[in-house]
Amino acid sequence: MIGKSRLAMALALTLALGVGGIAYAGGTGAAENEARVVGKVTPKKLEKKKFKKVNLFTGVETDANVDGSQENPAAEKISFGKNIKFKSGAAPVCTSALPNGTTTDQARDACPAKSFLGEGTATVQAPVDPPGLIDDVVVSAFNGPLKNQLRLHTYSPTLGVASPTVQGFIINANEGKKYKKALFVPEAPETGSLMITSFNTKIKKKSGVVRARCKAKKFFWKREVTYTDNSTETATLSQKCKRKKKK
Repeated sequence: MIGKSRLAMALALTLALGVGGIAYAGGTGAAENEARVVGKVTPKKLEKKKFKKVNLFTGVETDANVDGSQENPAAEKISFGKNIKFKSGAAPVCTSALPNGTTTDQARDACPAKSFLGEGTATVQAPVDPPGLIDDVVVSAFNGPLKNQLRLHTYSPTLGVASPTVQGFIINANEGKKYKKALFVPEAPETGSLMITSFNTKIKKKSGVVRARCKAKKFFWKREVTYTDNSTETATLSQKCKRKKKK
């Protein structure tokens, strides 16, 4: 792990350069990066036909050679199998701006308590020698303010004002009969020479926003990532579920 002062200098240089100051070279993002999708539904024992409230953990992981010239994700789409559905109207919406750099506590205080759906973590890789891993990022999911909008607020003491609020939307997956809905992030955070290596959140059961059943005996995820060079990559995941016995 590098010293804080050295990491701060690297971050300052990164933010000063921005995306426009980076010279991209080499192969495509899809060829040079390894994208994964992670996820879990709990409880996994559910009824065959009736949808019930569940916890939904979902996230992305990306392995890359972070040297400052790598292609970063520009857009993300995570499709969910038909056993999972969303009911955004089950929770109130947060209409506060949630500007970059606000702390987790400030964001939660600015929103209705029940508009907070859950939280997760993120890690960011800095291209310094030795590599610097920023692993103090907290992700908070808020409902709204638009219909079917999911805002993912982030805060890191290391990144400070560079901690973004990511705009996500629940849309139709349009991926054939296997998938129903998707979380779409049309504009991933512009990270310059930094690389988001993991990003996840858990939408809590008590929010009522995510519901599931065990008709197909499996839950499915499909990640489609578009890199800054417009190359694309997909990754899939499945999880077995168990059907409750009829009483």
